[in-house]
Amino acid sequence: MKKLVFSAALVVSLGLAGCGETTTKEETPKDEKPAAETPKEDATKQETSAPAAKEGNGKLTEEKFKQIKEGMTYEEVVKIVGAEGKVLSETGSTGEPHHTVMYEFETDGVLSSSTMMFQGGKLINKAQIGVETSDIEITLDQFNKLENGMTKEKVFEILGGEGAVISESGDVVMYSYNGTVLGGNASLMFQGGKLMNKTQIGLK
Repeated sequence: MKKLVFSAALVVSLGLAGCGETTTKEETPKDEKPAAETPKEDATKQETSAPAAKEGNGKLTEEKFKQIKEGMTYEEVVKIVGAEGKVLSETGSTGEPHHTVMYEFETDGVLSSSTMMFQGGKLINKAQIGVETSDIEITLDQFNKLENGMTKEKVFEILGGEGAVISESGDVVMYSYNGTVLGGNASLMFQGGKLMNKTQIGLK
């Protein structure tokens, strides 16, 4: 129930060792081997983190958002995004099991935004607007055919596919769909794989 509350509140919120063994033995003195190994370790660490930092210039993209999963640490999320987040709210003290922090991450869209909530050092909710979008457009008639309790599979079959994830917290996931007219949209909330809530504005 706690995760469902968080979700609703946020929305209405990723070297080879030197092959020249002969070169090492003949050209490098024994006492210099430790110094030669250290740069290799640093280089390996840089190679691991570089892709996330370069892609999107440290901004959260749709691809990065999809890589972020519940249970990740703040450090793991930062490694994927390539930049630190900005603290929006904090409850409790560091080290406490219920220490909760909400961060905002810079996105690559003009009208987009994203927040991540961590509790006890682990990600419990991710939310976005405008970062991940869906090309699927739905009508009011399709929306009216949806009934709470339907499975994701049945809903996606009626609507023609999966929408964009705008919030995810445990087994609670919210998707958004665009309407066929400008400004029209719908949001669907699932819990445990079943439709729990549907909302639409301006569908025709």
